[in-house]
Amino acid sequence: MKSSVWAPLKIPVYRSFWICAFISNLGTWVQDVASSWVMTHLSTSPLVISLLAFMNSLPVVILSIPAGFLADQGHRRRILLISQVGMFFSAAMLAYLVWQQQLTESSLLGLSLLMGVGFAMTNPAFQSVLTDLVPHESQAKAVLVYYMGINITRVMGPTLGGGLLSGFGPEVAFLLNSLSFLGLILFFWRWPVGPIKIAKLEVQKEIIWSQAEWKFLFSVHNMKLWMEIFVVTFFASSLWALYPLRGRIELGLNSLQYGSLLGFLGLGACCSVIFSEKIMHTQRVHSSLAGAYISYGLGLLLMGLASGFIYMCAAMFFAGIGWIVLATLMNMSSRQLTGASHLKATMMGVFLAVFYAGMSMGAISWGALAGVSSSSIALISASIGMSFLGYFKFYKSTH
Repeated sequence: MKSSVWAPLKIPVYRSFWICAFISNLGTWVQDVASSWVMTHLSTSPLVISLLAFMNSLPVVILSIPAGFLADQGHRRRILLISQVGMFFSAAMLAYLVWQQQLTESSLLGLSLLMGVGFAMTNPAFQSVLTDLVPHESQAKAVLVYYMGINITRVMGPTLGGGLLSGFGPEVAFLLNSLSFLGLILFFWRWPVGPIKIAKLEVQKEIIWSQAEWKFLFSVHNMKLWMEIFVVTFFASSLWALYPLRGRIELGLNSLQYGSLLGFLGLGACCSVIFSEKIMHTQRVHSSLAGAYISYGLGLLLMGLASGFIYMCAAMFFAGIGWIVLATLMNMSSRQLTGASHLKATMMGVFLAVFYAGMSMGAISWGALAGVSSSSIALISASIGMSFLGYFKFYKSTH
């Protein structure tokens, strides 16, 4: 391991957090495979299947900013504990309903919505804790190492999920995800996540938006960033909304093949990490993002044209190369905006709200387009849009 990249793991409290988050993310990817697999057995409608991705994203759009503001008031530990416990019980209820053969489209969508609420409430506080665990000079590396962990689980989790579906059934996959929350629950219970520095000095002082922060948040520069994030995630959401339909129903993949699709996406992401020092360099942000958009667009094109399992794997691999770069660089760009503000979790909430607004609106839009035409047309259309953004970004970075 390169110490320059993995250095944050030498910090004991960050290492404990990373391990617990790794286990939780592993369970999340197992459930993603299981829930989309179950939904394709409950319904073959492209719109209904895409609603699963929509339900996961919608709460983030609505709740991220309020959740971030609450976290900035000094309630991070309470929010994190309540949200993690809520997701634990939601996943356990999914396992129970499948075991009792009582799961319906509505109950799956409803419990997915509750999981989305838990994620929305957790994430702004979670993101601010992530960088509070390390010194300022190591924060960028801490974010990168965290995302590297996510992409390792993106390889392992879906493959494990496919194996559990094949050998034991979806109820075991849901149960495993439920148990995966216990590590973070224990971490946040034992380690008191302190409020931000200002709140430490004046615990009773209420933190409010200042006029300068409003102007800063909605400055022309920031609005351009929010717009780019929204448009990119709108096109990118087509993959997450339509790969279950494309793989399970149209190509008839078995549970192991289906589970391995997200594994290949994670494998592509891990390949990007090998060159992370060059890709994430501050002077190459625009060209790196351009390359990420084009790579992801190529993945969408291959998925739209795929005639079998091998082509789907290639599509997910190229999409994975682009996904980790665009997600990480957008996250880091948004974090740079929080430097001058004491409302760090709120600022991250704005980023998450914009990111998932594109994901949720895109998911329902591409699902509707696939319903009136075909999944191939929807994916190829999204590929054209994503590739155009990449070429436009590259042109601007070189002129």
